[in-house]
Amino acid sequence: MNPSLENDGFEIHRSVLSDAQISEFRAEVDLIAHVAGSACVRNLRERSSLLEALSYADALVSLLPSGMRPVRSLLFDKTKSENWPVMWHQDLTIAVAEKLSVPGYGPWSCKEGLPHVQPPVSLLEHMVTIRLHLDETAEANGALRVIPGSHRFGIISPERLNAYDKGNFVSCECRPGDALLMSPLILHSSCRSADPDRRRVIHFEFAREGDLDPLLEWFERGLGMLTTATRPAFAKP
Repeated sequence: MNPSLENDGFEIHRSVLSDAQISEFRAEVDLIAHVAGSACVRNLRERSSLLEALSYADALVSLLPSGMRPVRSLLFDKTKSENWPVMWHQDLTIAVAEKLSVPGYGPWSCKEGLPHVQPPVSLLEHMVTIRLHLDETAEANGALRVIPGSHRFGIISPERLNAYDKGNFVSCECRPGDALLMSPLILHSSCRSADPDRRRVIHFEFAREGDLDPLLEWFERGLGMLTTATRPAFAKP
């Protein structure tokens, strides 16, 4: 049985992008990474109108629940020289425009000059991440590992995380053009690539319109809610 976002906290959709689109997005993210001078780049949608349009494309929107909007975008570009491990964790922070004292939001942090905050778990429970793979991502090339069902236990404390049985992890092996959907609350990690090659991943995070406290604004505001009027004509292959 294929995993599902609701029950397992993740699901994989094959061939969401065509070969032509993969080539186009590879060239775009390579340019962005070169200009940024980094293998990990934040705020892709601010840096590229092409990637801003992609975040609203039918090929992605059709995979999501209704009433969502893109709220954060990143590039992860593992290479032979940039081959880092990621320990088991949940994605617990969001990027907002300004640090304000709001009940239920905290602790606060700063990442590359941008305010980040841990929101209420109710907001995280309804967020969805889409990871678009531009390269072959097998286990040996640092595929993401996830623990199915771990998203159902809310925020897992460091003590519980250390004691958590991680032996039933699943490696989310993807081919170029595949999309991995996941809850930010699912426990996930990745190892150093044993056979390192390019592993470019476009990472989009989506949240429900209206879930963020009205005193706060998403740092990446973009076009707003995903509607028929705002979706560009990126078709599924």
